[in-house]
Amino acid sequence: MISRILFGLSRNWKAKAISLILATLFYINLQNSKILIKTVSIPVEYPKLTGNMFFTKPPEKTVQVRVEGLKDVVNYYSQFLKAVVDIEDIKLGVTEVPIRRIVGIQSGLKVTKLRRTIPIEVESRGSKVVLFEAMFEGQPPPNFEKLTQIISPSKVTLTGKPQDLEKINKIILPEINLNDKKEAFSKSFKMPELPKGITAIGAKDINVNVNIIPATYKTGEQTVSGIPINCNGLDPRLEAELSEDQVSIRYFSSKPFRSAQILIGIQASVPCNATYESLRSRDQPPQVSKIRLIKSKELKGIEILQVSPEKVDVRYKIKDISNDFNSDIDESN
Repeated sequence: MISRILFGLSRNWKAKAISLILATLFYINLQNSKILIKTVSIPVEYPKLTGNMFFTKPPEKTVQVRVEGLKDVVNYYSQFLKAVVDIEDIKLGVTEVPIRRIVGIQSGLKVTKLRRTIPIEVESRGSKVVLFEAMFEGQPPPNFEKLTQIISPSKVTLTGKPQDLEKINKIILPEINLNDKKEAFSKSFKMPELPKGITAIGAKDINVNVNIIPATYKTGEQTVSGIPINCNGLDPRLEAELSEDQVSIRYFSSKPFRSAQILIGIQASVPCNATYESLRSRDQPPQVSKIRLIKSKELKGIEILQVSPEKVDVRYKIKDISNDFNSDIDESN
């Protein structure tokens, strides 16, 4: 029995061997036809930059990889691949950032990086608060004088490269002509042009209220306007907006005083006592604060009859700039 089997196997063995080899080659070729190798572009995921860093130029959105596997697997799962850049690898300046991970790789899928790094350019952006400064030309007519000016807003927050911000200490407004001015007036300006790369936050129109008064001595009942209101005790992390920037007073004096002496010798203020913690916890409506007047020693004999307005609304908000170079700037002019 066994000999018959062996005889049958040995009969025409060459033809049978050739058939087996051909069948094996056909099977291997069939399996290879299901394997696909191709190059695809996959998106790159960048981390959100912390602090004041920002991308100077938009980084590359895609990177190429070689994908290998069964045809159906490659064609389907390639669309879910994504390259990831870690925040720890991002530095200031122009650098080559390594591609640490490829996410979305499924079993049976082989992914090879064709590039290991991506060039990026990162810079740091700072902020700085600077004051506006009003400039004047000419003089009021005889017996009139310019006493004070109130700039609203008095300051602006600038953003840009720290080395560029260091060069800016104030923003000078165009000159205001005082010729023929006999009474208080206001002048509006657009935000002056800033150096390239410097941006002003929330700056629109700048108003300058100029107080022109008669340079004469008077007695009896008088009225003066243009006394600026100061915000006392304001938390440096907060900003305060007053419903009125200045007050007028009606007073009586038996001793002659120039209006300039009154404006210089009387200070108006309101308490600004909101706290940073209270604003973080909830929104607060405007606070009504009574105006307080303080007279200098030279004006002790003056009787103040009326203050207009007597109260102002104070609205607070949290400063939205994390890196304020000049948090201690005096808001008065």
